[in-house]
Amino acid sequence: MTVVNPSVDATIRVLRKASVEFSALGPWRWQCVMQNGSALPLTAALEDGFLHLAGRLEAKTRTGRELEQALREDHRLAGGVKFALSSASGGLHLRSEIPFTEEARLVDRVHRALVGFHQGCERLKALDCPHADAAPVPATAPVMDLGDLLREASWPCSERGPNDFAVDLHLASAPPARASATAGGIELRIDLVRCAPAEHVPSQALAVFLLTANGALRMVRAHVLEIEEMVFGFHVCLEAPTAEEVDHALAAISIAHRACAREASVLLDEAAARCYLAVRNVPLLSNQENEKEN
Repeated sequence: MTVVNPSVDATIRVLRKASVEFSALGPWRWQCVMQNGSALPLTAALEDGFLHLAGRLEAKTRTGRELEQALREDHRLAGGVKFALSSASGGLHLRSEIPFTEEARLVDRVHRALVGFHQGCERLKALDCPHADAAPVPATAPVMDLGDLLREASWPCSERGPNDFAVDLHLASAPPARASATAGGIELRIDLVRCAPAEHVPSQALAVFLLTANGALRMVRAHVLEIEEMVFGFHVCLEAPTAEEVDHALAAISIAHRACAREASVLLDEAAARCYLAVRNVPLLSNQENEKEN
């Protein structure tokens, strides 16, 4: 008797449509070469209701400064794609986790993710050219009513302003998540810690820690925002989302904050940050940068 799993069958159909090469690696795991412009080798896995897509690990060791720059670029990538750092090898790579949904929506989510993977590959190349300017993110107006969508979700929220809400994630001693409308979708975010821009060692240690968390946490992306301070936290960007996807995203942000807030606070101490970078074998500066500063 053949056991049929509709989710697996739908995932295989979606991946085959997007791939020029497709093969099984094991139960519910596949190797794909996807075509969306240039060919893009990815591994795919269906686990606990999420489709996980991941690119190849970099073999090179990145400096803390380069990894901090990678974290700054995360928000520019489409489809929830993010940079992640392997805790085992220290390699930087790209990945995305897509909640399983109906097949037509899954096709759309996979294609959006492929755009993000291609953007991420370009940003990886740009890390080797530190003076290259990143493409600006165009300003666009929100096109949806965020309040209606949040009221369909299962998390209590309060309105702060037009299309700007605070969401209670039931976290002790933590700020509420922020929900704001973007062009075609929403952004959900929560802050972890803040530090001054001049605190280079803590900021680079936080980048390494949060990029590693990116590889372990589903759906959320770590970010750093620069206003008057450097604000480190997590966010999820959703394009044309359903209430179910919003619930998934808020749950993911809540888990990410609980998992990382205490350790992130410790890394604000410069001595602890230096020790962490040494244990992770992450140099603060490249040899060329050391020569320039000396």
